[in-house]
Amino acid sequence: MKPHKLLNPQTLKPSKLRPIFLTNHAPSSAPFSSLTHPENPTDPPPITRHSLLKTIQSSQWDFIKHLEPNLAPSLISEALFELHKSPQLVLEFISNVDFHRQDIQTRCLAIAIVAGQSSPKPALELLKQVVGSGIATIREIFNPLALSRERLSVNSSIIFDLLLRACCEMKMADEAVDCFYLMVDKGFMPKTETCNDMLSLFLKLNRTERVWVLYAEMFRLKINSSVCTFNIMINVLCKEGKLKKAKEFVGFMESSGIKPNVVTYNTVIHGFCSRGRVGRAQMIFSAMKGKGVEPDSYTYGSLISGMCKERRLEEAAGLFNKMLEIGLLPSAVTYNTLIDGYCNKGDLDKAFSYRDEMVKKGIRPIVSTTMC
Repeated sequence: MKPHKLLNPQTLKPSKLRPIFLTNHAPSSAPFSSLTHPENPTDPPPITRHSLLKTIQSSQWDFIKHLEPNLAPSLISEALFELHKSPQLVLEFISNVDFHRQDIQTRCLAIAIVAGQSSPKPALELLKQVVGSGIATIREIFNPLALSRERLSVNSSIIFDLLLRACCEMKMADEAVDCFYLMVDKGFMPKTETCNDMLSLFLKLNRTERVWVLYAEMFRLKINSSVCTFNIMINVLCKEGKLKKAKEFVGFMESSGIKPNVVTYNTVIHGFCSRGRVGRAQMIFSAMKGKGVEPDSYTYGSLISGMCKERRLEEAAGLFNKMLEIGLLPSAVTYNTLIDGYCNKGDLDKAFSYRDEMVKKGIRPIVSTTMC
């Protein structure tokens, strides 16, 4: 047997060697090819405007949530515009897309579309969500809303009133003022009801000076006052202790063609009673009935409270009985006023009788309802 001839390494010249290149291209018939997996098996497939529209129109909301990672704001915006004649469908779609997937322009377009519904509540709730999120200033919300309104060829300016109302409902008073002046600057006059919301908000916040400024602006801009507007301003005067002016304002109200209602008279009567001027309140009470405005439980409650404070318990009890005779139900506050009055007088039997009557009628005692 011949020995094997050993290969001399010296004979291996580089020029005679052929390089070998490894490739990542596996042959199509490679074994186990059926077991290969995509890099990210959980990634949703790409989606087009057409396929998105079909998904929305068939209300496949679970699938929409699955597609969220691929829903760019521009794609959402395109779909919204295509669906602008179906505000309810837009509302359902936008409610099923994560808030943070939508930029402010997309969100405002959706709100402008939803505002086309007969009920303003859905658009108002969407606006409160945007305003409350703090992602944009009122101006940064107002301008995209204006652009969306133009893009949709909407004539109504209700969307701006809703924005102002959203600020008021969230007690964002300064933002409401910003919105008011943005509307005015753009030539959109806020509705009377919207202005009333602002006036009412500043009244609740005890910012009465701002109430007068806004009321003056309404007058300057020739925005009509309603009975609600006058009632708010009369309430302001009563809170400021300007009772004579409050009564005069009722006359101004009538001369403006607005008939005072029960709230108007209740406000003035309560104002006088709370300042210890029950006699004057009784005169207004008589004038109220003379003009055909029927007193309610609040009217009687204010007078009874005022009388009890002046220790005129027999008169208060007589007015209370009159209230029952005409079928009005006293409030827990009214019962409490009488109970306190008779307790302070030392007539516990009378106080207990009111307490028992109150419980018998199913009126729940308030925290301050105590027996001395």
